[in-house]
Amino acid sequence: MTAWLSGLLLGAWLLLEVALRRGAEARSWKAGEDDRSSTRLIVATYVVAFIAPLALGSSGFGATRTDGLLAWTGIAVGALGLALRVWSMRVLGSSYTRSLRTTADQKIVDRGPYRVVRHPGYLGSILVWTGSRLALNWLVAVATMAALGAVYAYRINAEERMLTTRFGSRYDAYKAHTWRLVPYVW
Repeated sequence: MTAWLSGLLLGAWLLLEVALRRGAEARSWKAGEDDRSSTRLIVATYVVAFIAPLALGSSGFGATRTDGLLAWTGIAVGALGLALRVWSMRVLGSSYTRSLRTTADQKIVDRGPYRVVRHPGYLGSILVWTGSRLALNWLVAVATMAALGAVYAYRINAEERMLTTRFGSRYDAYKAHTWRLVPYVW
């Protein structure tokens, strides 16, 4: 049952990634210099995280498979992440783009989850993917969390460089009272 729900979580995540992006700019895969190939890195990490439990299932890593309470914890973490991702996307609206870019009329958003965390959508995705993998295999979940943490840290650094260049002291003021990804941690 948890394996099926794990797949459902990722399917819902993928569907919402498509359905909630507003406008051609938000849906575009075109990456500019500011993106620093972060979109490609993230997608590649998703592909590996998706395939890993399938590859490990028949290779003798049976001891790392999860079931029971740990698997259900993964489903709960993934569902929480999906809710955070959706909330973040809805608050940003057309500014929620696949690759890093800004527009002439873009503003700094500091409402909803952005009051506390500057990149709640990224945190939501990390939780969806880590939780869905935990429902299948704890070793893959740990690796997924580490890999996504690293690629999103890279993307966050690129994004914050871009936003500081675009908004200057206004973005610095926003950064002064929010966390990057995880409240009270980073």
